[in-house]
Amino acid sequence: MVLYYPGEAQKYFYYASDKTEVYWIHFTGSEVESLLSDCDLPATENVFYTGTSPDYPQLFLNIIRELQLCRPNYEEFLSLYLRHIFLLMNRSVKEGQKTGSDIRNEFERATHYFNEHYSAEINIEEYAKSRHFSTCWFIRNFRQIVKVTPMQYILSLRMMNAQHLLENTDYNITEISEAVGYDNPLYFSRLFHKHTGLAPSSYRKLRRELPASH
Repeated sequence: MVLYYPGEAQKYFYYASDKTEVYWIHFTGSEVESLLSDCDLPATENVFYTGTSPDYPQLFLNIIRELQLCRPNYEEFLSLYLRHIFLLMNRSVKEGQKTGSDIRNEFERATHYFNEHYSAEINIEEYAKSRHFSTCWFIRNFRQIVKVTPMQYILSLRMMNAQHLLENTDYNITEISEAVGYDNPLYFSRLFHKHTGLAPSSYRKLRRELPASH
């Protein structure tokens, strides 16, 4: 996470080969300083190493949807989601200080692998064995650092990419199911409904009826 303060020049770069996905939010108000202080984010730091939890993109997507729909009390929800992000940042920073850098690097490697291969069949036991870890040790420490189990992380990746395909392509449900790693479209639809509260076709219809964001 990169945090820019009022009046500070915003400058950053990243590599296209990394397939970076960027989320950003501007916020202002008389309580900004107290908010950052309450979340224990020092005003002297700009870069926070916060891990790769799927909670972050989900929170940003929640913010985007609130801005698109402008339902009652949406401004209060925006404030809560932003505070949630800051609190997660603070937790990651504090827990990262207690965890060895070698272990953190190992799980950064794991999440990178899952991001690259989420649409394939991934056997957690085989992956752990390939990295010379016991399955129990790998799952327990992955959950401690990333905040979800490996399979929950992979499921979240699949669902987020299914949402993207439903919103931005005309692929049918079977094609999207296969694209994100499921041979059975009915099983995929059940998982999608459990994850989002909507069937894939209903989700597509709702998202395409929303006004364009600004």
